[in-house]
Amino acid sequence: MKNTIFLSFSLAESSVSDYFLLLAHEFNKEYKVVIFSDVKKSENITLSNDIIVKYWPSVRPTKLVDGIFLYQNIKKYKPVLTVSIFGSVNIFLIVGFLCGVNKRVAWIRTLSSQFPQKKLLIVRKSLVYRLSTNLISNSQATKDDVVQKFGVAKNKIKVLPNSVADSYERIILEETKYKTITYVGRLHNSKGVDILIRAFWVVHTQFPDFKLIIVGNGAEKNNIENLVKELSLEKHVEFKGNLSKRKVLEVFKNTYLAVIPSRSEAFGYTVIEAMSMKTLVIGANNTGIAEIIEDLKTGMLFHTGNSIDLAKKIIQAIDQPLLREKLANEGYKHFIHNYELKKAIERDYSYFKSLINT
Repeated sequence: MKNTIFLSFSLAESSVSDYFLLLAHEFNKEYKVVIFSDVKKSENITLSNDIIVKYWPSVRPTKLVDGIFLYQNIKKYKPVLTVSIFGSVNIFLIVGFLCGVNKRVAWIRTLSSQFPQKKLLIVRKSLVYRLSTNLISNSQATKDDVVQKFGVAKNKIKVLPNSVADSYERIILEETKYKTITYVGRLHNSKGVDILIRAFWVVHTQFPDFKLIIVGNGAEKNNIENLVKELSLEKHVEFKGNLSKRKVLEVFKNTYLAVIPSRSEAFGYTVIEAMSMKTLVIGANNTGIAEIIEDLKTGMLFHTGNSIDLAKKIIQAIDQPLLREKLANEGYKHFIHNYELKKAIERDYSYFKSLINT
């Protein structure tokens, strides 16, 4: 009889879901797999018939009814390993601990600085993390943050970088690249979109035919739109809102360069998504971003928070198209070697197997 693995993630069309779906199918070769999701499975997502899907009673699994639901399933299936991410981490670690699950793994993919720094929340998270047997972070920056902020021992945390599929050949490339600069992500203060807007204002004075594309929504949208108006850039900045993952990749493949201006970033999925489309990435020189991009080798880095330095890097890339092409191609090679999905699954599955067997 096969042992059981529990995986908790959203069955949505996203890079995170792509990873866990492939991991689920890899586990399914040797184990019974049960997936817990907070959203209904999209018709575009394919699962093996013998993979079991459970849907949380609540939209966000934080209530007593969700705890009871998980308790009942643990008692029924007796998992040897549970892996949780994002909103299900607390309930998986607490109920898993109470039920004596052998290996309880939580995946941490955000920095504490990106959330309200309330002492009670920090204390609560510190206590919850103690209930895990192992933690996974997506970068060294995230690992350092967890150690410093929540008091977790270094040897309890394994760094496994994020990954995305190599979809380059499946995404259409227009005949000529648009004269666009692209940002993809949440419109949140930590993401530094205001820094990009101010940098683009400088770039626009030299290259008025370039446009700035902003993909995503968030709490800072009104402030960013007001800044665009203040700088008289309304005709040169386009807000796309949220797009599907495929549309995002299309935008990346057909843009001149992508910018990741975050003030801090655990890893930066959009860095490797843009790299996977052979697009030059200019990122802020901090935390998880600087772990991915090697300046003037696999992309470009600018001084965090410095819109003038960012503008200089963008202008350099526009002025030197051969440099742009070289860095874009080297970035793609770097992605294939370090962050391509299938290779990551091989690496991570080996890690999980070693956990189960110890």
